[in-house]
Order: sequence, then structure tokens, then C-alpha cells
Amino acid sequence: MKNIILFTLLFVSNVFSQKKITVASTLKSPITDALLIVNNSPKYITDSLGSVTIKEVDLNSSILIRHVKYKLKTFDNIKNQDTLFLEEKLEELKDIEIIASSKSKKKTESLFPKISSRNILPENFGKSSSISSNMEIALYFPNEKKQSNIIQRLKIYTNDYKVLENLETKKANKRRNAKFSPIQVNFYTVDSIYEVPNEKIFKENFIVSCQIDDDYAILELSEEEEFEFPTNGIFVIIKNLSEEDYQALGFDYPPGITTIGVSKDNKIIPYFRYLHEGETALWKKYDYMIKRQNTYKVGIEFKN
Repeated sequence: MKNIILFTLLFVSNVFSQKKITVASTLKSPITDALLIVNNSPKYITDSLGSVTIKEVDLNSSILIRHVKYKLKTFDNIKNQDTLFLEEKLEELKDIEIIASSKSKKKTESLFPKISSRNILPENFGKSSSISSNMEIALYFPNEKKQSNIIQRLKIYTNDYKVLENLETKKANKRRNAKFSPIQVNFYTVDSIYEVPNEKIFKENFIVSCQIDDDYAILELSEEEEFEFPTNGIFVIIKNLSEEDYQALGFDYPPGITTIGVSKDNKIIPYFRYLHEGETALWKKYDYMIKRQNTYKVGIEFKN
């Protein structure tokens, strides 16, 4: 009898130590795959019904919710709230222009690595594995036109991938749905002497993920976050979340970052450094990829 009472008390305690919250649009439609960041750490992601169960310890914390289709919003002390509402981003009318009485979309100006004919070769098919958990990747984007464009979006193409499980049998297992796992991104200035990443543009890294029916994760900067493309270029930084963060969000593996074949004169160069060496670790050109004439399929889009 004592055991039954103890079990009941433990069960009740566990139930009341967490709370189910719904994230929805202002039109009261549930929002799937909204990322909840608690104290700058990704903690939760909403399910297909827009629901998420939050631990009591986080209910009084500051929670930032990010979703590619909705405006960023921070909530404080949600202990007495059942639904959190996000405002949808509206498509800007200036992206459409009328010419000779016919409607056509104005192309967004962007900067991507130029795919070469080498991309048809088997080694360049683009199904690359995930970034090493002990590695941080940097892609250098030069401002060759020296134009003062405003950086508005970042696109990172992700994919599922296979991992060799047995060297003898060469058996490989596919990491299904890995492309939807989140990753961390940021921007760094360029060191004017050594031409390597210098200082972070944003104090905290952004966390983004590919949405269903898309091939890429997208970072949409708010008006307050948008910044001018420096004349000496910019670095885009990519790295995985920690294993603990992936487990907390319910993901088994980090995403694969798509690679492409490029020409020898490609200017968007990959760099890397090892995380175990800390923030003072030296950045190095990713010679293995450069010699293979490969780079990551990552691009910057500018404000029209």
C-alpha cells in the first residue's frame, strides 16, 4: 500500500512539474516546428499540433520563439499561459513589380557559390555527411562589387546522409530525416591582415532548421538584425548543436550540409577550426575540399 501511495505521489509530482503549451498564429492556427530557446539554449520544438511540454524550471525563464514564417518573439514567465501567439511575417509588396501590364517577380539579389560542370561527377553529388562534432565551418563571401547591400537572409542546404557502420561488410545506414535537424549559424567579420574570421557580428548564434517540403534551412534577419555587407566581405559560420541539445529537442543526428562542385576560380572558400581548442583556435583553409573543388551550398540574400 505504501508503495502504491509513493508511486502516486511521484506520478502527480512529475505531472505538475511540467506544463503543456501551444504555439499558434494570431489567427489561432497551430505552428509546427517552432523552436523555443531558453536562456540562449535550444530546449524545445513544437509538434504537428503546435504543442510542446515545458519543464517547470523553464516556465519562469525568458523564452525566445523562432520560426522562419513568423516574427521573433520573447515571452517571460509563461506559467499562467496556455497559448503563445506569434505574428506572421508578411510578404513585402516591393518584391513584385509590374512591367508592360504583366506581373513578374523581381529576382532577389543573392550570392551563392557558382556550380560548375564538375557537379555532375559522382564525388560531387552533394549528399555530404554532417559536420564533425569537434569542428566549426566558416565560408568566406567576398564583396567583389564593393556594394553596400543589406544582408537579409541566409540559406543553408541540408540533406540526409549515409554512415558506414561496418568497414568489413561496408554496410551503411541512412540517417533519415537528418536534414530537418537544427544547426547553429552566425556571421564573422574578416581579419584585414590574415583574411580569416575575426569577430562575431551577433553575440549569440542563431539556430535554424530545414522545414518540411524545403531543401534548406533559412535564417531570416529581422529589421533590427539586418546589416550592411562589409566591403572586405563576410564569413558565415556553421556548427552543430551539442549532443545534449539534440537529445533535448528529440533529434538523433545533426543534418548533412550539401556540397557542390565549383570551378577553380571559386571565391567562396571554406575554412575550419577545431572546437576543443577553444575560441582562440586558429582558422585554416579547408584544403581537402578546396583541392577537390568542392564547397558547401550556402548563400546570402540581400534586401531589394
